[in-house]
Amino acid sequence: MYQLQADHSDALNSALRSKIVEFNGQHFDAPKVPLGYKFVDEKGNLIAGVSGYVFGNWLMINWLWCSDTARGKGLAGKLLNALELAAIERGANTAQLDTLDFQAKPFYEKRGYVVKYQLNNYPRSGTRYFMEKSL
Repeated sequence: MYQLQADHSDALNSALRSKIVEFNGQHFDAPKVPLGYKFVDEKGNLIAGVSGYVFGNWLMINWLWCSDTARGKGLAGKLLNALELAAIERGANTAQLDTLDFQAKPFYEKRGYVVKYQLNNYPRSGTRYFMEKSL
C-alpha cells in the first residue's frame, strides 16, 4: 500500500524533474545542445549573458540578463544575435522564449519575436509572454 506524504522540498522537485527528463528522453528524437555567451569586465565579472539550447529545430532561450551598468549599450542584442547564429548553425529554424511584462518584451519584438501565447494575471497582476521567431 502506498502512503501519501507532504513534501514541499527542492529535493522532491529535483527528483521529479530528473524522472520526467529521463522518461521524455526515451521519446525525443533530438539531443539538447547547450549554448551560451557572455560579456565580462576586465576583472572577469559577469556583465551580461545569454543561455539556452538547441533542441531539434528549436532554439530554446532560457536566460538573457544584463547588469544595470550594461543596459542600453547594445550588449543584449549582440548576445541574442550570437545565440541565434549558433543555433542556426546547429539546425534550428525557430526560436522560443518567455518574458514578463516588466522585462524585455519590446526588446524581443524589435528583433522579430512575436507573442504566441500570454498568461494574464501572472502570478497575480502581471503578464507572461511566450514568444517565437523564425530564424
